[in-house]
Amino acid sequence: MASIQTRRRILDAALACFLEDGYEQATIARIRQRSGTSNGALFHHFASKEAVADALYVEAIVSFQRGLWDLLRRKPRSLRTAVRGTIAHQLRWTEQHADLARFVYLRGHLGWDSPGGAEVETLNRELAAAFRQWMAPLADSGEIRPASMLVVSAIVSGPAHAIAQRWLAGQLTAPLTAFVDELADAAWAGLRGTQVPARPARQVPACGRLTLELVSDDGTVIARGQATTQLVPPQPADSSAG
Repeated sequence: MASIQTRRRILDAALACFLEDGYEQATIARIRQRSGTSNGALFHHFASKEAVADALYVEAIVSFQRGLWDLLRRKPRSLRTAVRGTIAHQLRWTEQHADLARFVYLRGHLGWDSPGGAEVETLNRELAAAFRQWMAPLADSGEIRPASMLVVSAIVSGPAHAIAQRWLAGQLTAPLTAFVDELADAAWAGLRGTQVPARPARQVPACGRLTLELVSDDGTVIARGQATTQLVPPQPADSSAG
């Protein structure tokens, strides 16, 4: 129990240091001092500042994805329900874990060659596979248009990420959850299998006016006149010809 509590103190201290000093400026010595642990205790849990940051990042992803797994286990009855539930969880989690969300945005992503990066990649892959499986019947029925999970994630979560970052920066006064319905409607519309209406064909005028010029060999315009003519759209080539 003492070991778990020590690890928790180190992670909490690291989060505060990363947010106050910035990731690059934060030092392992500062984290140790703020956590009130000895060098031996800190290095027993983490070999470096990078290892502390990786553990904090993975912890945030696990915490966030737990809500998405809960949503899938409830088996949403429709695409719209799933989209709204996903966005509502994303914004609610950000409100409830604001400092952890700030750190995730600050860190960006982990290197895929690091242990933490590999762990996050596995977490993302497993969650994406579960969502793909849930979406398969909807894609087969045409309720959702075919798209990669990368595109689906961008449509559903991308705008919410942008608003969340503005809220975390203090640029928005309304609670994040006030944006759920509007974001959900937009994402649902972006994923639906309904065909996008084709652009209307450009209307060709029924008639047009031509300007005719008579030009001499040296380029001088000798005479000029105008005429009106009936315009006919070009006909498609006969593929059977030839």
